Amino acid sequence: MIVRDELGPVGLVDHWSQLLQRRVMRLLLQHDTTLFRQQFRLFSAASQLPQMPLLQQYDHYIKLQFFSNELLDDILPRIRRQLSLKTTHKHLLEEAPTRGNVDWTRTLARAQQQWPGQPPMQLLTQVRQRDMETPENVLAVAITLQLRQELQRAMNIHFEDEELNSLERQFFSSADERAQRELASSYARQLKEQARHVAIPTLVQQVSSSLKPGPSAYRDLIHWWRRFSRVLIGRATSEQALALSPARSDEKTTAWLYELWIALELIHLLHAEGAIQPQDMTIATDLLQCTFTWQGRRFRLLYNRQLDTSTSYEPTWEHAPASRPDYSIERAEPLVVKYRGETIWREPPVILDAKYYLNGSDPTNTHGPIKKMLGDMALLEAHTGALFFPRLPEPVEGQQITRTIRQKKGPYRPAASERQIHLYHIEPTLPIPHLQQRLRAILDMATEQLPERAQPVCQGTFLTLGTRNAAGTRPTPRTLLCPKAHIGPDVFDIVNANTDCLRNPRVCHVINQPIDPPTLIEGHTPP
Repeated sequence: MIVRDELGPVGLVDHWSQLLQRRVMRLLLQHDTTLFRQQFRLFSAASQLPQMPLLQQYDHYIKLQFFSNELLDDILPRIRRQLSLKTTHKHLLEEAPTRGNVDWTRTLARAQQQWPGQPPMQLLTQVRQRDMETPENVLAVAITLQLRQELQRAMNIHFEDEELNSLERQFFSSADERAQRELASSYARQLKEQARHVAIPTLVQQVSSSLKPGPSAYRDLIHWWRRFSRVLIGRATSEQALALSPARSDEKTTAWLYELWIALELIHLLHAEGAIQPQDMTIATDLLQCTFTWQGRRFRLLYNRQLDTSTSYEPTWEHAPASRPDYSIERAEPLVVKYRGETIWREPPVILDAKYYLNGSDPTNTHGPIKKMLGDMALLEAHTGALFFPRLPEPVEGQQITRTIRQKKGPYRPAASERQIHLYHIEPTLPIPHLQQRLRAILDMATEQLPERAQPVCQGTFLTLGTRNAAGTRPTPRTLLCPKAHIGPDVFDIVNANTDCLRNPRVCHVINQPIDPPTLIEGHTPP
């Protein structure tokens, strides 16, 4: 069911913000280990943009998950196999059979002194005892108790939304059960009460000073605790910052969340279709990129949330503002024409942008975003773009799911300069099947606009000197018609064979090829 404006402007924004947070968190948790290889935290860790509370919450969760698995699945099992035991020797007076080793020298001397001539009735023995109550073991139990406290705290404070509980609590409950089993082991039961009252930092110093050189599970435990302590400090700092921020995120933060949600839904769809693998993902600060297969061809999806407006494409305008669309889709290996390190021409991408809010209260008022996208397309020399809005009217059944903005037939313009913009209604309340159908249509549209391109070849042809135009003007001698089939079927330049061919990289794109310039057929005589 799609939620309309009955909630009112403020209520609708709040409702959508909650839906976005739930869905983004669910997608991050679902793909963190496999597809993102636990690297998604790099997306926001060093960002200069204001931190999203949701991503801070996600970062805390992932860190807690990582540290829990490391401690419970690696370090503590090694400690159980190699427990540090304290050995003591106790002297006993026993009757046969004895538990300890008999000290015959002392036993016979005692018997001779007390019962001369009689065999000894009691034996002096020495019993070797091994005690698990060592600082190393107490530290292991104390740290396990601390971890369980953090897991329970996470279950009680984080992810309070009921729709998240089933997924997030599954991990926390599993980790908590493993911690309970660890604390139920024989050595932990004996030391649990003592471990509750120790100061872990003090105990860490004591154990560190007594460890012998070489590999040690207890040394790994100390390193783990020091890293985990920094996470606890960072959590406290961020929670304090979140407590000082308003309860409802500002509109710009929600707009960023809307952008991220669409990027994650696209990646989620591509993963479900088997179009991407973990090695296809690239994650950096404010950058999410993947190469994928669609309809048997390879493409690249880029989501860029960087603070500045710079672009990965070399600018083709002087003193013009840089352009950075939210997303772009291009072929995995776009065609680039270069000469001496300078880009002469680059295959343009399909650019996409998400607009969470619109100017005014009219949801059909898309003029501002369309004008901005036309400017971005001109700066990037792109011919196709798409805009995503959450409040566009939903298409009526039987209608196309996109509304296309294109130029009408009218004043002359080169065909290569024609541009089109597709508008899509994408909102958080769309049912997942409908949303994925819409995303497939977007991918189909974008990839159809990115045809395979042949490498530049020389197709220059001399104009016939005997021809005249309507004004009676003849072509200049040595004039060539130079098609640019690698750019488009109707793209060509009028060039001079003497000054341009294999000399001017702006109009000749085959300079680096070992070919001869076009030649005029000998004996040709103009009529």
